[in-house]
Parts: sequence; structure tokens; C-alpha cells
Amino acid sequence: MSLLLNSVTVSDTTSKYFNSNVNILIDSKGYIKKISKNKISDKVKKVVDLEGLYISESWFDFNANFCDPGYEYKENLKSGVHVAINSGFLDVLITPNTNPIIQTKADVSYIQKKSLNNFCEIHPSAAISKNFNGKDLNDIIDLHNSGVKAFTNSYSCKESSEMIMNSLLYLNQIDTLLLTKPKDRSFSDGVVNNGYYSNTVGLKGIPRISESIAVERDLSILEYVGGKIHFSGISTKESVSIIRDAKTKKLNVTCDVPIHNLILDDSNVVSFDPNYKVDPPLRTKEDIDALIEGINDGTIDIIASHHEPQDIDTKKCEFEKANFGVISLQTFFSNIVQLSRRIPLENLIKTFSTNPKKILGVETYSVVEGSKASFTVFDPDGSWDYNENSNLSKSINSPWLNWSLKGKVKAVIKDNRIKEIN
Repeated sequence: MSLLLNSVTVSDTTSKYFNSNVNILIDSKGYIKKISKNKISDKVKKVVDLEGLYISESWFDFNANFCDPGYEYKENLKSGVHVAINSGFLDVLITPNTNPIIQTKADVSYIQKKSLNNFCEIHPSAAISKNFNGKDLNDIIDLHNSGVKAFTNSYSCKESSEMIMNSLLYLNQIDTLLLTKPKDRSFSDGVVNNGYYSNTVGLKGIPRISESIAVERDLSILEYVGGKIHFSGISTKESVSIIRDAKTKKLNVTCDVPIHNLILDDSNVVSFDPNYKVDPPLRTKEDIDALIEGINDGTIDIIASHHEPQDIDTKKCEFEKANFGVISLQTFFSNIVQLSRRIPLENLIKTFSTNPKKILGVETYSVVEGSKASFTVFDPDGSWDYNENSNLSKSINSPWLNWSLKGKVKAVIKDNRIKEIN
């Protein structure tokens, strides 16, 4: 089926039509046949009017937990994929901290088969050590050949320097990415950022050096043995500075920041609302400024959702006892629109479209003639109400629940198919 998209503005800086209002003709094989500022009169099967809307390369979320297998009461692959598609994401890298842990070809096959759909591709990451024991490597080659593009041991309390070194050495042989969540666990048994507000409310703090020490250690190992490493979930100004210096040394390092750590700061914890309990914790306004500077100068490569569903029992309880995490896929673009007051929207989009794909080795698709169609359509000015009726996740642990939000995903396009989103 051929598809004609009429009157849409291109938000793709690699396209010669950037910021232009154009018509886009997609042929029956799913490739862009023609882009024109003028009317396209070719006969087509389906015409969609997108006046007032914007189009970009399809979005890629670099960190989400779909809780399947083992915790399907929080989220499952079906509901997670549904949330992702309706939030504008056609690729998602999911975490392996499920039950059982994603660590065998059978586990990967389960994810791939259960998440099959017409629009969104799920990319499973896998545990690099057996049961996250921090000692015995899994069958990395088999897992890599089955489709795993990234490995992690960050859900282990036994992530030693030796394990980081061995992981980098092994993964370097197959040019594969090591994901690590920077955290020195001997400093990390608190519940909020250590500082003024933790002292004010009497909650145990997580010092910022728990993150920066881990970043420095892992980068020292990377410089020593080579390989490529990705820090998933940085949150402090010190981490930004250390990673910036590492990049000037041409070390093969990338990083992401959770979207909520760019919007919310640690003053929110005075409400004792467990929906503000996240890992890494919300830091200070000064940290947010440094993170934004890191996005602007390219130190930070990716903004990710860090979508972490939790059931009611583990969130509607005392702050100290609550689980870490928020659901953040469905509100992601609204948060991005808020952030665009400080960073141009087209620069933000790169951090969750082109950049994740390049880092993971996934094909990118520009809004240019001859490109395969894989796009997200959105309205930065669109408004919507986020509540229990509109929420698509199986969980409700969001600080934005019952808010009116600005920024709306309107459609996703894959090949010659379009899914319009209300």
C-alpha cells in the first residue's frame, strides 16, 4: 500500500527539508519515493493530512523495564510495547533484571517472540555474568549471535573492578557494548540525594561520590584495556565533567541520563511521595544545569525514559520502604517539550532517535528520498490529560499522574504503515 503524508514539517537536521512544510510519498515497499513542498498528485492507497504536525526519525528508548518474564503484574511485553508505540518509540532496549534473568538464547527468544508486532522492535540486553553473580561469564557469543547488542552486570551487588575489566576485554573481541549503572554500592544504601533536603526530611542520603567514584573507576579500566562502555543513568555534575574529559582523550565512552533527572530536583522529596524515589536519585538544580550543559555540548549522548513500573503495594507505602522507579514512557515527550525551553527541540530529538541507534549499531532513517520509512509524528503544542483513564501502563507510579501536559505524539510510521494516535 502506498502512503501520502500531506503538509507535515520536517524536524530532522540531516534533511535538506529541515523546518520545511512538505508532502511525503511512501511507496508500497515502504521507502520514501518523493518529498516535495508542492502538491504530490501520484495515485496512492492512503492519504493522511498532518497539517500543523512535525515528523522526525523514529524514536529509540535506551532503557526501559517491561518486567516480563516474572513480574508481569507490573508490566508485560504486550503492555510495554503498546505504551512504547503510543509514546512514539519504534525501538526499545529493555533491561534484563527479570525473573528469570535474561541470560540465555532461550530467554532472548522468549522476548523476541512475545514482543513481535508491526511497529516496535524490542532489543533485549543480557546479563554478562550468570545470575548477576559477578564472576562467571554467560555464553556471550551465543547471546550476541541471537541478537543481543549490549550486556550488563549493573543489577548485581557484586560488580567488581575485575568483572568490569574481564567484561570489557571479552566484549571488545566482538565489538559489543558494556552497559553499566555507575554506583559504588558501599555508598548507595540511601533513598534520596544526600544534601540539604535529605537532612531536612530525615531520609538517608545517597552521596554523589557513589556515582562519580564508579565512573572514574570504570573509565580507568576502559583506558587500560580498551573496549566501549556506556554509563546508563548519570545524574551529577561530577559525572558530566569526568565523562567530558574522557571523551577528549578519545575513550570509547557514551552515556545517558533519565528524563526525570532533567526535570525534577531533590526538593520534590519533601512531599514524601514515593513516586519521587528513583535510582539514580533526583539531584540538585545545579546538577540539572550541568546535565543540560552536557547535552548541549555532546557529552551526554542519550536521554532515556528509565521506565520502571512498580505495583501499588511497593509504591503506596512509607518512602523508605517503597521501591525505586517511575513509569516514564508515556510522559516522555511532554517532559521533552518542557525541556525544550532550555535546549532546541531538534537537538533533543537526536538524543532519543539517531544517537541511540548509532551507539547500538541499529540502522538510522532520515527524512530523505530513498530512505526506508521509520518515523514519529508529533505536536509540541498538543495538550492532553494524564490520568488513570488515559494511562496505558499496567502500573501507575508516575509523579505526573492527574496532570494536564503539553506535547503529544500523533502517529508512528513504519514502512508503508501508519498508526495514528489519539
